[in-house]
Amino acid sequence: MQGGGGRRDGDAGMGTPERSKGDGEGVMGMKFGVCAWIYGDAPLEDTLGRIAAAGYDGVELPGEPDRWAPEEVRRALSRHNLAPLALTASCMFPQTPRDLANPDRAIREQAVRYIVDCLRFAREVGAPLVQMLPSGETRLRPKASRDDEWWWSVEGMRAAAVEAERTGVRIAIEPLNRYEAYLITTASDALAYLAEVDSRWVGLTLDTFHASIEEPDIAGAIRAAGKHLFHFHLGDTNRQALGRGHLDLPSVMEALRATGYAGAAVLEVMPPGPDPFQSIKDNRSPQVLDGYLAESLARLRAYA
Repeated sequence: MQGGGGRRDGDAGMGTPERSKGDGEGVMGMKFGVCAWIYGDAPLEDTLGRIAAAGYDGVELPGEPDRWAPEEVRRALSRHNLAPLALTASCMFPQTPRDLANPDRAIREQAVRYIVDCLRFAREVGAPLVQMLPSGETRLRPKASRDDEWWWSVEGMRAAAVEAERTGVRIAIEPLNRYEAYLITTASDALAYLAEVDSRWVGLTLDTFHASIEEPDIAGAIRAAGKHLFHFHLGDTNRQALGRGHLDLPSVMEALRATGYAGAAVLEVMPPGPDPFQSIKDNRSPQVLDGYLAESLARLRAYA
């Protein structure tokens, strides 16, 4: 287990947050959605149009509260009949000062403010969940001791959980693979972290692409996450459309069914090519992604 010492006083006793419900539900009542960031800097209206045209129920919006006015987002979602499923954290470090585990207190405080701003924006646009990373993305080793960075991150997440309860919007931490982050890379790491945060408003996201690198058994990781699994990302093992890699999608969907998962399943895919952090590689990338969305939804619906 990462971190040190026993459980510190947390915010146990919070009320259980409500799960969001809506129309257009798929497998086991879950909504199928797409991460909007995969279309890069395209206008939001264009991206929502592509996602809606592919037949999805909703969208995971970029976690950039200052980019759009909430009412503008609500109108755009309504025009395309898409549900707001979550916000994606953007914690690239040092490009952004959003690192809950950083030895610099000022950076940690900015990271907490970022989560709070995302929670408030999510409430205004109707999204039930904000994703957050426990440490800065692309930081692959501790700057201080690992235990200190673990506790700094836990303490920051506890502070954010207070705002999550106030807004009624949940937080989900996401384990990333070892080539993108270092503090939380597996479901086991995430569960240990959540035990220390000790808030019903904080759970986890599992992503099949990251899990294909870090988990010996993706279905087993889903089952281990159980009630703590708030959100789910889908992409094949090469981060392309479902069916283009070697992900055992039937076992993944069965594990979700077995745990009673009732959240969203959100596609997060990228075209092949250089720079794993840049989805739009060239002028053909949007059309490649359109194809990936169609292929993946057809496979998901096969398990509905």
